[in-house]
Amino acid sequence: MTKPISDETDPCLAQPAGGYPEYLALKRLLGLQIPRSATEGSDELLFILIHQISELWFKLVLHELDQAISDFDHDRLPAACKRLARCEVVFGQLSGVWQVLETMTPSDYRVFRRGLGQASGSQSFQFRAIEYALGYREPEWPASRIPSGVGGDLLTHWHTRPSVYDRFLAALIRAGYPIPADGPERASTAGDPRIREVLAGVYRNPEKHWEVYETAEKFMDFEEAIQLWRFRHVRAVERTIGDLPGTGGTSGVGFLEKTLDRRFFPEIREVRSSLYGDDDGR
Repeated sequence: MTKPISDETDPCLAQPAGGYPEYLALKRLLGLQIPRSATEGSDELLFILIHQISELWFKLVLHELDQAISDFDHDRLPAACKRLARCEVVFGQLSGVWQVLETMTPSDYRVFRRGLGQASGSQSFQFRAIEYALGYREPEWPASRIPSGVGGDLLTHWHTRPSVYDRFLAALIRAGYPIPADGPERASTAGDPRIREVLAGVYRNPEKHWEVYETAEKFMDFEEAIQLWRFRHVRAVERTIGDLPGTGGTSGVGFLEKTLDRRFFPEIREVRSSLYGDDDGR
């Protein structure tokens, strides 16, 4: 006789069902926006929401990258592709939030800007963790600038483990591709010519190496989405504060423009660029 489904067989059913507000903890969530400005009609609520929404999306991206690492570690390249594609779409949504922020004029921002104090988007430890997850490393580990508590633990976690790109290369080694053993787990954004040559063979014959080729392209799609998000961020800040210094001690637009040169996955980018000059016809 089939045993009937009961609360004991499904831990989810053992919890009170509740409703939509309880499931999403809406009371707590909607109470997290606390403007400091006392000016009636201030756009500070808009400003807070835009950045909180961004941080929630960052949380999802880190989750997806963690899952992609697991997929690569188990040689599931199509599953990892799906994770990378989702991250690309998320950053497309993130680019859209700047369009909403641009409805705020410099005069609107001036009303509450002083209340921000030293708070700055450059202090987003989740976005920096995303950069680490993708392989970016500062020349030196900036331990003195790492926040304590949850932020510091997250950054240390992603800075000290191999990146999602390194895990991809490790999967290629297990699949028999002649990538040198010291290729993965390298803390560098400089391209390795040995890895580039292997990937060049993939790009010259994508049908033969379809899963690897498709994964490499997903990495590129994701990077482009991040670059577009950075660009929209620069333009949104430029419209709001112009050439004035930013909060948190940054130089404002100038600081953000420098981040546009921060790139990932060097060997894939180099191979894609070099194919146009490949005269051997392969």
